[in-house]
Formats: sequence, C-alpha cells, structure tokens
Amino acid sequence: MRLALAAALLLLAGVSPALAAEAGPIPNIAAADAPAEDELPPGVANDVAMPGALDGSWRIVLDDGGDTPLAALDISHGADEPRAAGVFTALPGLCPDPVTSCDWDGVTAEITDIVLVDGGLIISFNPSADVADEQVFRLQPVDDGSWRGTLDGRPPRRVLMRHPPE
Repeated sequence: MRLALAAALLLLAGVSPALAAEAGPIPNIAAADAPAEDELPPGVANDVAMPGALDGSWRIVLDDGGDTPLAALDISHGADEPRAAGVFTALPGLCPDPVTSCDWDGVTAEITDIVLVDGGLIISFNPSADVADEQVFRLQPVDDGSWRGTLDGRPPRRVLMRHPPE
C-alpha cells in the first residue's frame, strides 16, 4: 500500500517510477527522531508543556465492585496547573436509573470544569441541555494513581476514576 502511494505521488509530481528507483529510497521523514528539548531553539524549548497528573484518558465507574461504567474522559492537563480541560462520553451507568437507558447514553461534549482544589479534584459536566442534569464528581487521590469519591448526581453514588486498561 505504501509503495503504491509513493508511486502515485511520484507520477503526480511528474517523476517516473523508473527514475525514482535510480534515485534510491525515499527517506521516511515521519520516522525521524524529534530533537531533544535541549536541542530546540530557546524560544521553542520554553513552550514545550509537560503533561500534568490528570493528562490522558480516564474511565469513571461505580465503586461497588461491579465496575458499572459511568463516563469516559479525555483530559488535557499541564503540569502544576490547577485547572484542566477535556471531553466526556456518557456511558449507560450514568443514567439516573441505571437499569433503564436514557438519552444521555453516548453523549459526548466538553467537560464544564476540572479543578484541582485542596488536594482533591472536582469534575463537572452536563449530559443534557437541562441545567438540573449537571453531574459533579468529587474525588480524592488513591495511592495506586486512581481517584475515589462521589457523584453528586441523581442519585448520589460512590465512584472510582482510573485509567482504562490498555
């Protein structure tokens, strides 16, 4: 597939495949190593942001041993920043009555707020247009890198936030 794509690009550029074969292999620019931070120009090196503790993908489940999924989160967080941003996807267990499906299942949107405060974490988002449906997670860090706390939704529930298995 790659070879066919390279040949097509050469033909578009007006270079025959035979001439290209004489020139040798095309270097793979994407495979080149990125320069180390100390090799970057001074202005660029300072702009490289280190990821924070919340950066990445997370999954919030009921903390009842059954691991019923409530939400999937993708968070962008810079090191030492008190706030973060991200998107959520509501999963079936987030519905007010987890036994009955609701319109929230599968909704993806921006997270309203992600705040690190007093050693804990508050995440809020709304899976619907109704202000009363806002979901607020209040979490505390756990030694294994996960977060444990409560969902102040309807009904309130104990939850666990952790990275999804790979």
